[in-house]
Amino acid sequence: MALFKKKEKQGFFQTIENVLERFGFLKRESFFERHSIHFLNIAQFLGVINDNFFKYLIVFLFIDLKGIEASPIILTWVGIVYVLPFLLFSSGAGVLADRFSKQRMIILLKFTEMIIMALGIVAFSFKSDWASYSLLFLLSMQSAFFGPPKYSIIPELVKEGQIPKANGLITSFTYFGIIVGTFLASFLTQITDKNFPLTAGVGTLIAIFGFIASVFIPKTTPKHSRKRVNPFFIYEIYRNLRYASRTPYLLAAIFGSASFLFIGAYFQLNIIPYAVQSMGYTEIAGGYLFLVTAVGIACGALLAGKISHQRTEVGMSCIAGLLLSVLIFLLGVLYQFPLFIFGALFGLGLFGGLYIVPFDSFIQRYAPEIRRGQIIAATNFLSFCGVLIAPILLFIFSEGADLSAAQGFMITAGIIFIFVLAVTSRLSGYFFNYLARIFVKPLYKVEINNSPLGGEKPVVLLWERIKGIHISLLAAFNPELHFYIPRTKKRYIDSFLKFFSAVDFIYVKDLRETALKTFLKKVNKRKHQIPCLLFPYPEFLEEKSSAKLIRELKKIKDFDLVFVHIEKISRKEQIDRKHFKRAKISFSFKNHR
Repeated sequence: MALFKKKEKQGFFQTIENVLERFGFLKRESFFERHSIHFLNIAQFLGVINDNFFKYLIVFLFIDLKGIEASPIILTWVGIVYVLPFLLFSSGAGVLADRFSKQRMIILLKFTEMIIMALGIVAFSFKSDWASYSLLFLLSMQSAFFGPPKYSIIPELVKEGQIPKANGLITSFTYFGIIVGTFLASFLTQITDKNFPLTAGVGTLIAIFGFIASVFIPKTTPKHSRKRVNPFFIYEIYRNLRYASRTPYLLAAIFGSASFLFIGAYFQLNIIPYAVQSMGYTEIAGGYLFLVTAVGIACGALLAGKISHQRTEVGMSCIAGLLLSVLIFLLGVLYQFPLFIFGALFGLGLFGGLYIVPFDSFIQRYAPEIRRGQIIAATNFLSFCGVLIAPILLFIFSEGADLSAAQGFMITAGIIFIFVLAVTSRLSGYFFNYLARIFVKPLYKVEINNSPLGGEKPVVLLWERIKGIHISLLAAFNPELHFYIPRTKKRYIDSFLKFFSAVDFIYVKDLRETALKTFLKKVNKRKHQIPCLLFPYPEFLEEKSSAKLIRELKKIKDFDLVFVHIEKISRKEQIDRKHFKRAKISFSFKNHR
């Protein structure tokens, strides 16, 4: 009966909406507005195909002219020429994206791509070095201007809760575009018997279809930012990064996102020498190897978009980054096992997709709207600094140190591992929260009553027996909680917990009065976390000598003093005779009088 009434009520409101819509009071979204993210995705997907297609055509052309022994130098110069426009023009592109309509910018840039790809046919016909490099520079410049509007337009096309899913879609098709572009370069070079002008004509057709898709993206209103393009772009990048540092955890997410392109660029450049030296493949077959990784990235990006539907799981990014570095190291060690290599290449891509999507979603979601385009441009600048470092590092390893491609993977894996650890330490609350939610919380049936931990106030939890499992379960409740535990002596494990979890320690001689006073000093210095003191002496607060201290505590603004009681569940109640039940833990909070 209640369900019938509910349906009847919904039908009534639907009728009212239809009447209002008919008379123009309500506007229904058009087909193009509903599918705007898909038109954007098609336009950027075809652009990514052309970027990689054209870049690899130049590599194969020059290897054909100069020989396979020149491949490290060719790859180095192609990498440098491709990345320079991103360093020079990313800052200006961000300013323009915050001033003009992002949709208009995208249409103009896709039209420019058509012209560049058409000129590529002429350059390949004459097999000209300078013309090929010049067009690669121009195509890269077009991509540099395309990046900020492409990413900053997403929050204008979809609702806030759909941003992670949209990012997963865009990132997935970005790497699917890399797959198609790399494959087309290798495949068409092979079947046309290295007829490079004919192959470049395919790129022109792809650019035309990309331009058509961009026309159907709904118009977006310009933000009319008064910011002007500063020729001293390095200073502008610094200012935008400094501005971003005011938003909690945003700067760490920017550096995490930027590191991904370094990883991808080095891997993409090193995989061809790796295939030739370690696996005995040709350079064209080596180009196919990257396709396995790109497929993994596309799958990982889609998976990350689904996992991060309700929240941006930057804690998952930290775990994926660490596992990614381990797989790169194993590629350098176990290159004699082809079956492992193909599995590792896919796993590398899968963890790469899980690594990048939450970072990009976090940046788009929490970057201030008025500077979103400029902050994304600063992220792009850092990303392509990594892309520039990648070919230089490849040259140093291969030519300077005379290392094999496998050895280069091993050293690079160590660099990536250290960097991801540094980012993880800055996001320790989210990292610890994710570990607790995924690996600890499912093992317990947790009940939380009257919790003060959902707000932003610092709290003191009066807890007689502090246990790690209980801290983990509370950390799963809120990623911004930061726990302080009083101690008299320092242990070796304390430093590890401090950097990679939401647990810190207060070292004092007096674990009672001095511990509370020291915690108050930390509360006043807190930035982004919610400080939470685990105080193991509740009886101290009942003594007359502590009355004055408690009064001082309660005078402090935005400060709570609460009890926490943990109900002990007997083993008999936890385990059924037929089926194992999750252990029950109940947290009950009560304000201190």
